[in-house]
Order: sequence, then C-alpha cells, then structure tokens
Amino acid sequence: MMTTESEPQAKAVQERIRLYLGTGCGKTTATFGVMLRALSKGKNVTLAFFDKLEENSSEGEALRILSDVRSPGFGKLRVKYSGVNRIGTGPKGSFRLYSSPNGILPEDKEEALAGLNFVAEALKRGDDIVIGDEILDVARVGLVDWDSVKAAFDHRKDPTVLVLTGRRAPDWLMEQATTISTTTQLRHHGKAIEGMDC
Repeated sequence: MMTTESEPQAKAVQERIRLYLGTGCGKTTATFGVMLRALSKGKNVTLAFFDKLEENSSEGEALRILSDVRSPGFGKLRVKYSGVNRIGTGPKGSFRLYSSPNGILPEDKEEALAGLNFVAEALKRGDDIVIGDEILDVARVGLVDWDSVKAAFDHRKDPTVLVLTGRRAPDWLMEQATTISTTTQLRHHGKAIEGMDC
C-alpha cells in the first residue's frame, strides 16, 4: 500500500505583498491574471509599468479599454507607463541594456520616480491591488533608490495588496512578502513574439 506524507499546512495570513520573481517569462503575465480577477470582482487596481511604454507593448489597447469600463460590479483600473523606450535604442537598434554605456539616462530616473509616486498615491488612496511591474529591477539598477521605494511601500495598509515583479528582490522585501512565486526559464524559442511575449 502506498502512502503519502502530508506537508504541514501553513497558517493563513492577510495577503500584503506578493512577489513574482525570476529570469523566466510570465511575471508580468501573472500580474495580468491578478488584475483581471480583481476587476471582475469590483476591486480597484493600479498598474504601473516601470520598463515599457504603451506604444511598444501589445497589451496597451486592452488596458486602455479596461480603464474606460464603467459597468456595475466592475472595478476601476488606473494604468501608468513610466519608462523610456529601450526597444531599438541600443547599439545598432538593439535593446538598450541598463549596463550599456548609454544604459541609464537622466529621463529614465525622472520617469522611474514618477512611476514610484504613482504607486505611492495608489497605496495612500487604498486601492485594492497595486502592481509595480519591473519596479524591483528598476530599483536594483539605481533608477530609484531603495530608501525611496521603502518609503513609498510604507503607505500600504490592509487590505491593499502590493504586487511586484522583477528578477530578484532585496532581503528586507523577501521577509515582508506574504507570497513569493518564481519563474525559471528552461527553454526559450529565441525571440519575443509580439502579441504573446511583449
């Protein structure tokens, strides 16, 4: 007879900070699932992109439409794109990496700070879900400093859930997070597909 050992159940806690981390695809996509579920249940959602512009993201039109929906029982979506176009702005039209010679421009820092302020305002307002897409990587490379990030996040109060993405998070945030999920890229077809990957 085969038996399985059951794992002890973790004590449920109030969801406060959710992290989607890792080098694989799917972190931003996971936040879209959270956003759609929350809006469908009448929750207010703020989504701040820290590393893309509306014109170079396939989801832009859909998010614009969802932001305009005024239907009973459907939540309110606020979206901000804070970032400078890095697609096609690197050497020979490649993707501009933060580590390249022109990797971090003054306007990048201004836009990142504007995005962080947008997140802070949503937290002060008490939106149900506040998403900072790629904010962890933007802070990691120095577009905004971690002290400013901490100060913004300190505005979060229950029941607001703060959802953050990036490759990795600092120790203090790992300790505060109530849910942490990771993506691991095992294989990649080689190029981002518009309408699917970007």
